This record gives sequence, structure tokens and C-alpha cells, in this order.
Amino acid sequence: MTNDQDMLFEWDFWKSHALALGVAEDLAELGRRIMRDAYLERWPEESLGECGWWDDGFGMLAQAQKNPRETRKRWEALLTRYGRRPVAVTALPARSRALQARPRAAEEQRIA
Repeated sequence: MTNDQDMLFEWDFWKSHALALGVAEDLAELGRRIMRDAYLERWPEESLGECGWWDDGFGMLAQAQKNPRETRKRWEALLTRYGRRPVAVTALPARSRALQARPRAAEEQRIA
């Protein structure tokens, strides 16, 4: 049987360390996400240094502590540039919802 500590990845340890050093929860989560996504989504080699992979995240910790606002902007820019998942979930515009409803209406007509 394994305990929860055995199931943690590098990015989870990084987040725990960041929180222990006083980094805000949302910024620590953002840092964890870029470390994770850079690895799992195979971001370009040149981005990995900024994502903590060459120094075990110590540079990221220093940035987050020294200048949280600029760090957040930079990390969000990395996600926007390289990430495959959306940075934030937003509501669909009314037109998009209407377009999504059309195929369902057509499907319902075929069933009737």
C-alpha cells in the first residue's frame, strides 16, 4: 500500500515548498501548473528552464517571492504561448451557445 506522499510529483513538491515559503496559493498553483504542463505537454526545450526543470524550481521560487505580480504575468504568458489547455474557462458567448443548440434540435427532430 502506498501513502499520499508516494504519489506526489515534482510539481506537487514544488507547490508545497512554495506555500511553505509564503507564496500565495493561486500563484503557487500557477507555478505547479506550468511545471506540470511543460513536462506533460513537451514544451520546447528553451522554455523548460523558466519552468523549473533545470534548477528544481529554485529560480521560480525566487521569482515568485521577489516579484509576484510580474511572475504571474510571465507564467500566464508561458501558458498562453505553449499550453494546450485554456488558461481560464470563460462562459460561451450567446451566439456560440445558439450554434451548439442547433445540432441537438436537429437530432431531436430525427428522433420524433
